[in-house]
Amino acid sequence: MAPWLDLRTFPVFDEDVLGASAVTEAAKAGILGAFAGSVGAGAFGWWIASPREQVLREMGRSGAFFAAASGAFYGTKTVVGQLRNKDDMWNAPAGGLVAGVLLGLRAGKANSVLAHAVFLPLVIGTAEWANRAMPSTVVKPTSEKHDPDFFKWPRRDPFAERWAEIQKRDAEKSS
Repeated sequence: MAPWLDLRTFPVFDEDVLGASAVTEAAKAGILGAFAGSVGAGAFGWWIASPREQVLREMGRSGAFFAAASGAFYGTKTVVGQLRNKDDMWNAPAGGLVAGVLLGLRAGKANSVLAHAVFLPLVIGTAEWANRAMPSTVVKPTSEKHDPDFFKWPRRDPFAERWAEIQKRDAEKSS
């Protein structure tokens, strides 16, 4: 990945949940959610070849819903962390509960609200637990994996080097 595209160097959300502003974090999540919802709805509308007016209307609806759901999730996660004065894995499922309720309300049925309010926190909690339980999965920066001589010309030929070693050894044996 190009260094100017590496999003890990420019974190969007505040790393310190306890010191972050819940309103600011919810607004940032809402902006990202609106973008993701609009792009997803636009791509889906393009894929099924819907009329342009219908695609634009669905982009607005999906963008608004994803903005509300992601803002509610991240805002609740931050508020719960600040109320409990802990930044642990239990903050995210609390935010997932609120986002699940919103997702269920969009479906318009009481049993859907209950199902989303139960299963979304379970999924988010499992992902949060896995993220915190496996610190060895941290991706190393590309500078540590990059071979600086990769683009040098002429390229190193390991087969030719090995063949030269074998010929040199055979010449020493026959002498």
